[in-house]
Amino acid sequence: MKSKTKPALDTVKRTTINLWLTLILAATFLAFAVTIRFDFAYDDSLQIVNNPRVHSSEFLPTYFTSQVWAQAQGQPENLYRPLFMAWLLANFEAFGLWASGWHFTAILTHLIVTVLVYMLSRKLIPDSSAAALIAAGLFALHPSHVEAVAWISGVTEPLSAAFFLGSFLCYLEYRRRRARRATWLAASLTLFAAATLIKETAIVLPAVIACYELCLGNSDFGPNPQNKNWADRRESLAALVPYGLLAGMYLGVRALVLHGLAHRISDVPLRTSLLTLPAVLYFYFTQLLVPVGLGAFYDLDYASEMTISGVVLPLSVLLAAALGVWWWSRKSRCYLPIFLGGWFLFTLLPALAVFMIMSRYESVHDRYLYLPSVGIVILVGYGLTRPFSTASAPARNVWRGAAIALIAALGFATYHQALYWENDLALFTRGCAVAPRNLLAKLNLSAELTRDHRFEGAFMVAQQAIDLNPNSPLALSAGAQAAYYLGNYTTSENYYARALAFGPPRVDQLYYLGMSRIEMGRFREGLEPLEKGLTLWPNSPGYHYAVGRALAGMGNWPGARDHYNLELALYPSSLNARNALQEAEAHLQSAPRRALPAKTQPDLHPVKQ
Repeated sequence: MKSKTKPALDTVKRTTINLWLTLILAATFLAFAVTIRFDFAYDDSLQIVNNPRVHSSEFLPTYFTSQVWAQAQGQPENLYRPLFMAWLLANFEAFGLWASGWHFTAILTHLIVTVLVYMLSRKLIPDSSAAALIAAGLFALHPSHVEAVAWISGVTEPLSAAFFLGSFLCYLEYRRRRARRATWLAASLTLFAAATLIKETAIVLPAVIACYELCLGNSDFGPNPQNKNWADRRESLAALVPYGLLAGMYLGVRALVLHGLAHRISDVPLRTSLLTLPAVLYFYFTQLLVPVGLGAFYDLDYASEMTISGVVLPLSVLLAAALGVWWWSRKSRCYLPIFLGGWFLFTLLPALAVFMIMSRYESVHDRYLYLPSVGIVILVGYGLTRPFSTASAPARNVWRGAAIALIAALGFATYHQALYWENDLALFTRGCAVAPRNLLAKLNLSAELTRDHRFEGAFMVAQQAIDLNPNSPLALSAGAQAAYYLGNYTTSENYYARALAFGPPRVDQLYYLGMSRIEMGRFREGLEPLEKGLTLWPNSPGYHYAVGRALAGMGNWPGARDHYNLELALYPSSLNARNALQEAEAHLQSAPRRALPAKTQPDLHPVKQ
């Protein structure tokens, strides 16, 4: 009788567990489902919408020989992600520019990763399905993951994490099974290689495996210190050799394609960046524990000196947390907390490297917490369920209810946070609210307001950016462009002239500087920056039209007509050039046919076809 009862109880338990996991996945889908109606946002326009390299399979071989931003001039060569590019191509082949399809695949990928987190939790904590369910729920609905799921281009995080977790799970099978071990190892190595080719952060998997071997080894759950000698550990660590070889091969190819492993573009002194590292680590740690005030941009206070608030305090908090994990492990004679803490630190190392090399205004992001959070949510699940084994039934119900309430609260916060990714205007407005001192957030908001023809707001935000950095060519250009559309041509000219004094010329700067002078009737002065612009960018939209405007203002109607025709040859849909051409033709037909005086003919640079 007992032998029949136990399988029946096991079946009921498995059914209950599967039901809870299904509810978590359903709640996660509902929390993110709102994004299915969202459009492309932020870098999606450059990386997907206007990127011909992901619109045709003919570019597929180039993914393995070039950087992600190969289609955009002037972008730093720091991203080698050929399989991510292949993912973009596959989505474009399936959905074209129908954003809803892209959002759906991003959500689906996140759900797959959630299941993998649950599976990993069951492997590490086999005696507690509740711990695995809590970990899966916390991971699935944590607000810090919104950027990685709601933003289409952020799918690198869940996509790479899926292969990373799959590789680690296969490694665990390889270490614990006696049969088909070579198959499991080959599967793990294949998934590891794929993960690195999706995003470079997966390169830390060998460190995670080493941490696992040192802390847990061959046991299913936290060995006693006496159970494993150093000879056994050395044998276990020998399994790292093929992973190290793969990592070395990846780094070699990456260095060859990118002309180096990474290129530092930050203007922050190296010493200052190093002193700020404790604050960055503290920032990510608190973002996981208290996920409030999230956004696509953050204000980060750099520490140029060894101060209490900037360096000592965050470092002290982090050391206290590390000591707490160590004490917990020693008291329980279980090294699982140390391994999970190591998971968090090792998988966060790439985010710290990004902080060291990237611009101060985009050096920290929520999406970088996606993979590191796996260690923390499993640790929290483990900690919350330890009292279950000795607690009474009413106490267990209280703990269970508290865990459900926590996950539900996070789910509501996730849904609310996802709304900020509806479009660029909502995203950048939120960014400026969260990070009022972030120059990049203000520049993006000003540009979006300009595109929305809200020029007064654009000028106000651009002026705030100029106040933050009076010597920023980008801030000055943003203010100048908004001033131009407001009809304040004097301010526009002044700001563009200042912008050109602080940096190399940009295509928009010379164009609008020339147009500002043309609008003020100073045609010959307006022609000067336009001539230079045509020399640098002979096929840039609007330039031939602007030169035609200047020539027409100077009375050179034949020259104006020629440039209007050149503009239409390059951009047949240019309504401004078409209307101006009709005006020039009408003027030439009604005017006496005689040559213009030589002194009124501008000395144009040759126009390259």
